Amino acid sequence: MQKKIRFISDSTFAQQCYEQLQSEIINGVFKPGEKLKVEHIKTRFGIGQSPVREALCRLAAFGLVTIESNKGFRVATVSEADVRDIYKTFTAIENMALALAIKHGDATWEANIVAELYKLSLIENQNIFDNYTVWAERNYNFHVALIAGCNSPTLLEIRYHLYLKFDRYCQLAYNLTKNKLATNHAGHKQLAQAVLARDLKTAKSLMTHHINDALEDVIAVMRQQKLI
Repeated sequence: MQKKIRFISDSTFAQQCYEQLQSEIINGVFKPGEKLKVEHIKTRFGIGQSPVREALCRLAAFGLVTIESNKGFRVATVSEADVRDIYKTFTAIENMALALAIKHGDATWEANIVAELYKLSLIENQNIFDNYTVWAERNYNFHVALIAGCNSPTLLEIRYHLYLKFDRYCQLAYNLTKNKLATNHAGHKQLAQAVLARDLKTAKSLMTHHINDALEDVIAVMRQQKLI
């Protein structure tokens, strides 16, 4: 049972509801196919029905929720074909942004990559790993830093919405261990070096491997958990 939440910040109730539900769907709090009851969400968040419906409709527009005629809302289901398609498409978009960033990125872009890699290393080189949330945020920031120099807000927006689905599949199926973090850091360091050297061929090869290395494991775990 999800804890009761009261929104108190200045942002709109619909936006806060959208962000909270988005996070919970991606993190697997709500399972694929689970019914999302407006009344339950309304009571839990202490808000009206309209902002809840607005938030759910926005989530449906991005493919995280489905709307059933006369039956309400459900968390979008998952299939192996969907997972493979998202991984393939996300890889293509990430490499497209990476190529543009390598072409157009400036000194500020380079410095930001170095800074974000260092912050990430403080987590990935720890002897004891006990804060997934911090790692996930720094991992995300590092990957965004790599492509931020692409100078295409449209491409970055497309990439962001694909990432939400990609991250959902990762989190539904995959738990990081210390060994995985050490492997990740080696990969992150190699990626940064190739990008900063403007070595597009190597950078794209490393990025493709980095994204897809765990794909078969993710699918296997999803099968075991009967998510697909």
